[in-house]
Amino acid sequence: MSGKSISIAMFVVLLALSASTFAAESEPPASPEVTAAMQPYLDQYKLAGFIGIIADRSGKVHYKNLQGYADVEAKRPMREDDVFWIASMSKMFVGASIMMLVDEGKVSLDDPVTKFIPQLSKWMVVEEKDDAHMLLKPPVRPVTVRHILSHTSGLTGSAEMQQVAGSDTTSLKARALSSVTLPLQTQPGDKYAYGNQGMNIAARIVEIVSGMPYEEFLQKRFFDPLGMTETTFWPSDAQVARLAGSYGPNKEQTGFTHGDVYYLTKPYSDRVHRYPEAGGGLFSTTHDIFRYGLMLANDGELDGKRYLSHAAIEELRKEQTGTTKVNYSLGYHLRNGMFGHDGAYGTDLSVNPEAGMVAIFMQQCTGPDKWKARDLFLKTAAEVFAK
Repeated sequence: MSGKSISIAMFVVLLALSASTFAAESEPPASPEVTAAMQPYLDQYKLAGFIGIIADRSGKVHYKNLQGYADVEAKRPMREDDVFWIASMSKMFVGASIMMLVDEGKVSLDDPVTKFIPQLSKWMVVEEKDDAHMLLKPPVRPVTVRHILSHTSGLTGSAEMQQVAGSDTTSLKARALSSVTLPLQTQPGDKYAYGNQGMNIAARIVEIVSGMPYEEFLQKRFFDPLGMTETTFWPSDAQVARLAGSYGPNKEQTGFTHGDVYYLTKPYSDRVHRYPEAGGGLFSTTHDIFRYGLMLANDGELDGKRYLSHAAIEELRKEQTGTTKVNYSLGYHLRNGMFGHDGAYGTDLSVNPEAGMVAIFMQQCTGPDKWKARDLFLKTAAEVFAK
């Protein structure tokens, strides 16, 4: 081989080595601390698998952990393009949608709900109740938009119609109007009671004020401009094929039991018979939730586009439950300086606006330890990010 040929060959080898090195350097490492913290949950069949992201507000992912299985039976590891039912994380988008309309001067948080849905003036409140009787009285104050977003309205967790027909088989309009068939359990503002009914009524207000279906509002105002291409109430068959399996430990604690998305009606892609469940119906991916988290971490702005004003973000970061003093805002959990939300199967977005941390934990756990796993991840993430 000539000297020239050897030089070319060496150049090709060096180019290949540098390319592989760049690829390795550009891919965020797994956090050893997160790996160590989560491994016992995997070993003890408490958690089948998860994706953990620790990033900063600039969009740099410092650590990315993919551990365990998305499909235990097929031994398919967790992948970045896996789809998750994010359940109550859906509430974040209701609060953000209302705040976008507040920014536009079309809604006030202290507007009575009846300003937009007059039929709800028929709401009554349980004053006394036992096995023999129930005494109802009119509300002493109006139910406001703030009340329905902060779970302090007195509403039951779901509308009576949903309890009978299913969570997603009726329109937001029908669900909102049917809320008068059950009385408010407490006076508006007096107590905190978590549920989805208030969120669905708030989403109906978004429809009324914006003049478009709630799902269209989300698509045009958030999902499309943020590049959230896989967040939807109606995952396609291709997305369902990438849906991470729902697992919990079996009775013997020796393996996993495969669960299901109990709350929603199949097929999930059915846009004719299924409607948005604003309080818990969205499916999404790690990428999409990261995009949304970056917008929150950057004070309502991302890539030069402003979605929410500074004042709106401040409202979403502030406790909104009045005298109940529960750490909840307007569709956002508040914990340890972070705001965001979690979902029924343990998915979570938490943003620390002071530190600039965006932490994402994606799992589909039906077992009882999902919140312990989530909390430990967040604790570990905060410690790792601080370094």
